[in-house]
Amino acid sequence: AEQHSGRIKILDLGTLTVNATPFLTVTGLSTGSEQGLLGLAFHPSYASNGYFYVNFTDSGGTPRIRRYTVSRDPHVANPGSATAVLSYSQPQSNHNGGWLGFGPDGYLYIASGDGGSANDSGAGHTAGIGNAQDITDNLLGKMLRIDVDGDDFPGDPDRNYAIPATNPFVGISGDDEIWAYGLRNPWRCSFDRSTGDLYIGDVGQGSREEIDVQPAASTGGENYGWRL
Repeated sequence: AEQHSGRIKILDLGTLTVNATPFLTVTGLSTGSEQGLLGLAFHPSYASNGYFYVNFTDSGGTPRIRRYTVSRDPHVANPGSATAVLSYSQPQSNHNGGWLGFGPDGYLYIASGDGGSANDSGAGHTAGIGNAQDITDNLLGKMLRIDVDGDDFPGDPDRNYAIPATNPFVGISGDDEIWAYGLRNPWRCSFDRSTGDLYIGDVGQGSREEIDVQPAASTGGENYGWRL
């Protein structure tokens, strides 16, 4: 997945060559600073439903999660199949996070940055605590977890997902989509295929970078500390 061209390419492992025709080109990107096509994940049932998901910043800088479907040609996606899943506001052009991936539980995890600039402060940042520590009406600086096989918002064409009942803030104060918080710019993450543990690579500010590990047995709700 190429960040600034928006192209998703296929590497043929038999010939070790890249197919001449891209699998898909995501259009309408903003590509300044750290923006662009930032994440790609295939549905666990991709072989039967053909669904895959991208995380990108649109022409206005808004991070968007969108679903596409493969065409009858397995090497080419259907660009007309674009379906909005989730989006949230982004005050600056950096710290978009961007990774997304399906966990062993089948839910889609989405890493969001704190909104940009420095110190998680200034315009578009919650005064006093920053976005990453604000868990009310604020999806920035978080690890989100959603169920893409359901729809809890049938009247909203821009929200096509359900909230897992086991998310940590369901039924209490805090946004239901949040799985963990206190992140600055979780740029690349990965689930350990053997253990199910989640590794979160978070970009530091001036002194150090950070790798956070969330054990597979976690029930969510961790605060990874930024900007405290």
